Amino acid sequence: MGRTHAMTLELLGKAGYSVFDQILNSSNFGVPQKRERLFFVGFRKDLQISQFTFPSPLSVDIALEDILLPEEDPCLEELIISRDDVKWKEKQPATRKNRPLRIGTVGKGGQGERIYSVKGHAVTLSAYGGGIGAKTGMYLVGNRIRRLHPEECKRVMGFPKEFILHEKRNVSYKQFGNSVAVPVISAIAERIENVLAIMGKQVA
Repeated sequence: MGRTHAMTLELLGKAGYSVFDQILNSSNFGVPQKRERLFFVGFRKDLQISQFTFPSPLSVDIALEDILLPEEDPCLEELIISRDDVKWKEKQPATRKNRPLRIGTVGKGGQGERIYSVKGHAVTLSAYGGGIGAKTGMYLVGNRIRRLHPEECKRVMGFPKEFILHEKRNVSYKQFGNSVAVPVISAIAERIENVLAIMGKQVA
């Protein structure tokens, strides 16, 4: 992972922590979004914790189509994308996959110009992504191409139902693009609690 990764581990070690790290993808933790992030877990060296295992992937059948708002919802109208330069790679797949499924493009097909199937997962939400599908990606929903609504972004990030969206849509997009998937953090926190509980029993 390079020089920055090595330097981070070195600095945390000098600060007095035993550090463990691993890349985890939210697609493997029950939410329909590909979001690979490097996670660090540090324990004070005086705790003498020499082993830590990150959570294993879960076997969950979930696709973007499971969390979408109803197609007739009027709040989606502003998210519809109508273009004359759509190029289809393939039809809407019949089977679901726990990963993004690209089925078409607009324009030159660069980042932010790719169309994905709701039978797969969302692409990584971004706070500053460019292109016509900026920040959420574009998806073929029914017979229309559109971006995701902030409420749908909340769901693909695993936020609880009671989480209140910002009144400004772009602010919500930025918040989710800068965030981490809640189920991944919950799974890591559970592993940390287990390690500390075992250590406490050993000391007692």
